[in-house]
Amino acid sequence: MNTIKKSTEMVTVGKEIKKMEKALESMKKNAGVSAEAIAQQETALNEKKQNYEKLNKQAQAEQGVFDKDQFLTFAIIDDETRKVTKKQYKVAFVKNNRPINKNKVNGYISIIANGKYEKNAPIFAITAKETLESGYEVTDVNGKKVEKEKAEDYLVILDGQHRTLAFLMCNMTEPREVPSTFIKTGIDIGQYIVDINDVGTSWNQQDRFAVAALVSNNELAHEISERISEKYNPTTASLIYTGKKISGTQVKKLLRGEEWTLPEGAKLNIKRGNKFIQLCLEAKIEVKFITKRYFIAGFNSYADEVGDDAAFKKLEKLKGTNLTEKMLKEIKDGSQFVKILRETA
Repeated sequence: MNTIKKSTEMVTVGKEIKKMEKALESMKKNAGVSAEAIAQQETALNEKKQNYEKLNKQAQAEQGVFDKDQFLTFAIIDDETRKVTKKQYKVAFVKNNRPINKNKVNGYISIIANGKYEKNAPIFAITAKETLESGYEVTDVNGKKVEKEKAEDYLVILDGQHRTLAFLMCNMTEPREVPSTFIKTGIDIGQYIVDINDVGTSWNQQDRFAVAALVSNNELAHEISERISEKYNPTTASLIYTGKKISGTQVKKLLRGEEWTLPEGAKLNIKRGNKFIQLCLEAKIEVKFITKRYFIAGFNSYADEVGDDAAFKKLEKLKGTNLTEKMLKEIKDGSQFVKILRETA
């Protein structure tokens, strides 16, 4: 059933519910109506309401809009006894854990919906209470900070984020249960996230920077991780803050706690990078454009020629120009952005 048909049916069912509610109210006021008849009407009304709720959930799921911050049933396996206990939690993550890939989530949704999910595949988690007590920040599936008072409701997924979110999505149309969930205790959370993943192959540069921000106090990793959460390309973020691309090998050293250095010729300057981003945004250059390396590459080239102060003055003056989306889309290399800066009055 498509979304339009479903919406039409929901309107019809909604009207029927209102009529049935009025009828029930009248029946209760009528002394001549038997208790059995009232009970039958209540049952029919509840069934109609359940049908409406199911249609509503299906419509929301098809549109990708649903109440994400909801309880989900987990089949929790005890590490020692292997006994399975079923418990409901809301889903949460450690801030700066690996970014969510929507394509992976959608892939798992298809697998789960078709009954092909491998139930023995483990999900590793830790309670939100212990995570907060360890000094980490916890966020719900909407990215909202989880406070201590509500921590008991949440389970922090360390490994299996995409699968858990897929179960959450599928739960909208049919009750689901996340199998094979192991809750860890007394662990170094940051190091655990590094250890349970194959850093060499399964992680991309986004993942590495995000977790590097979690397991280290490196300022650059934190800044790049924040930009990644705002949909910046990690390579562009590296160029914005250092002027150079940072390789996966270098970030892996940071993840392992090994000594690492910036690429030759790189100059770390967080303040400069944030100023560039802010002035671009003020000129109505959206993130989808800033994240293309042409803009920072062109700006850096122009700054090398005229100096930082003069380059930033030109960038600031872009606020008064009528840059259109069409003009920004046409920028395919740094020299084209330099031309725009030069021509700014």
